Amino acid sequence: MRVLVCGAGAMGGFFGSRLLLGGADVDFLVRQRRATQLAGGLVVQAQAGEVRHHVRTLLAGGITAPYDLVLLTCKAYDLECAMDDIAPAMEPTSAVLPLLNGLRHLDMLAARFGRERVIAGLTAINAALGPQGEVVQSSLSIPITAIGEFTGGASQRCSDIAATIGRGGVEVMLPEDIMALMWTKLGGFCVNATITSLCRATAGQIAAVPGGRAFVDAVIGECFAVAAAAGYPIAPGLGDTLRRLFADTASSYVPSLRLDMAEGRRTEAEHTIGDYVERATRLGVATPVLAAARCNMQVYEAMRA
Repeated sequence: MRVLVCGAGAMGGFFGSRLLLGGADVDFLVRQRRATQLAGGLVVQAQAGEVRHHVRTLLAGGITAPYDLVLLTCKAYDLECAMDDIAPAMEPTSAVLPLLNGLRHLDMLAARFGRERVIAGLTAINAALGPQGEVVQSSLSIPITAIGEFTGGASQRCSDIAATIGRGGVEVMLPEDIMALMWTKLGGFCVNATITSLCRATAGQIAAVPGGRAFVDAVIGECFAVAAAAGYPIAPGLGDTLRRLFADTASSYVPSLRLDMAEGRRTEAEHTIGDYVERATRLGVATPVLAAARCNMQVYEAMRA
């Protein structure tokens, strides 16, 4: 399997490493700074142990032949640019597998390359780049990775991809309905991001105030109502898990979006919370708290810029 990994940050580096270990022929499409870092090798400090790879890197404009699979691991706000960069890698039989937050990117990729070329995917693997560019998998990683055809149903190419990554040490689920899982992940993401971005606080700080529990319930109610209206109801068990998360006064938990805010970085809010609000509007579901969170993040991005 000939694979192009678009981006070799934490997620791209981690899964690129798994693909290499599984026997795939892998190139990494990166920016110049990352190419310089990777000249000394890709280092992945995974839960299963450290691995090092000599890797091949390409810069934008350097693709000269098509690939069987393009693994897309950029931030959602870089998708437009990434689609331009990977276009030379796509031929009629090529597939693109994005591991991005949200759902909006699936429609964007389908519009650009065709639905039949898009494989939907999600992961809860938690990793970050260390100070020397090494990929460090967090001890909080949840071992859930799943892929499936955007058009629905099973396929041999999804089975082949899952088997290759599996040989690299990560089990990949092949659910009958990948979209149901993606709605569940997005719903949970929007709950956590909405609560912590509006309060600008950790889960423990929110749990400690009198209005914390009612606020958490309100956000869960809105997010779950949108998913249900879309035809993908989220299991109540996730709501219970989220309530417990925001009931622990000792918790220092904050989601990635809140961490980006704390560091003054660009966020994926418009591609997650913003997209969720737009879907709610089309479905006729009222989401006043989510709408407030979206406005809050739009103000943040405007001030940051």
